[in-house]
Amino acid sequence: MQGGGSGGSDLNEDDFKNPTSGEVAEGLLEGTTMTFVSWGGEFQNGQVKAFSEPFSEISGAEVLSDGPTDPAKVQAQVESGNIAWDVVNASPTMNEASCGDQFEKLDMSLIDDSKIPEGAPRGECFVPSLIYVYGLFYNADKYGDNPPQSWEDFFDTEKFPGKRGVEGRPNPTAGTFEAALFADGVEFDSMYPLDTERSLKKWDTIKDDLVYWQSGADQTQQAQSGEADMIFGWSGRIFEANENGANFKPVWDKGFLASDSFSIVKGSPNRLASYAYINYALGEQQQTEMAELTSYSPVNVDSKPNFSEAAKEFDVSRPEVSEVTVPQNAEYWGQNRDELSEIWSGWLNN
Repeated sequence: MQGGGSGGSDLNEDDFKNPTSGEVAEGLLEGTTMTFVSWGGEFQNGQVKAFSEPFSEISGAEVLSDGPTDPAKVQAQVESGNIAWDVVNASPTMNEASCGDQFEKLDMSLIDDSKIPEGAPRGECFVPSLIYVYGLFYNADKYGDNPPQSWEDFFDTEKFPGKRGVEGRPNPTAGTFEAALFADGVEFDSMYPLDTERSLKKWDTIKDDLVYWQSGADQTQQAQSGEADMIFGWSGRIFEANENGANFKPVWDKGFLASDSFSIVKGSPNRLASYAYINYALGEQQQTEMAELTSYSPVNVDSKPNFSEAAKEFDVSRPEVSEVTVPQNAEYWGQNRDELSEIWSGWLNN
């Protein structure tokens, strides 16, 4: 396996410096085999089509796909020195928690970030790969003319009976504790540090009405199958369900404006190829195609996806969405990931 890692590589770092987003030299990575990791399902299929396949065709690299993204697997690879993953579509929380330990601190001379929207999340170990909302979605066929409109409604099972699909993984998405605190009357400017005990007491009030998802694909399945009437999940996955026959509507108010991230596993044997991949995937055309295939909003200011009317409703880059959502606090969650995960997993298993 050839690549851009230190030692033993026949690639010249100067060939990768000061690139233009969306571009890679023809044949530059001939003979390289690398792996792109993401969350699976139709979402990852869209990324592969928009990013991996054209990148491979131009650069000459063979790009394998794996997943879903799992911090425990990243940790195991780094600790063993047996690195199988290169570019990882992760979350800012995951990157912030392990920056410099599990993920490489990025050399921005190897990535053109000039087209990333101002205010989009970024850190030492990641750049955004897309933006979305982690929020409340409901079955419009069930709730009709009196749908839920807030986190208070999500926790009101008398007024809005039905099953709620929520995070079932031991490492929760940033916003999981906050949603219950919003429902319990906490204002956003008083949210941190998180009162996890208060949050879990609120979650206790609806625990009998919960069904749990372990992945984005599970969220889509819950919506399509009718297993859940409301889902606290990721906007793109709910749109995917709608494309397959579901009829879920978003509640943007106090949803959590979030991003996925591009990052590189520390010790990747394909370091330079990984930078080239990320730089290519940030291009206008690539971000546009990704958005059209997945409904997730692009992170290139020049990208203007040709969304269907249905997809436009889920475009979270619109001002009417960004004005009522709140940002995920990736820094707080990254710094406290282990403690928050232990608290949430303890509650799940209680």
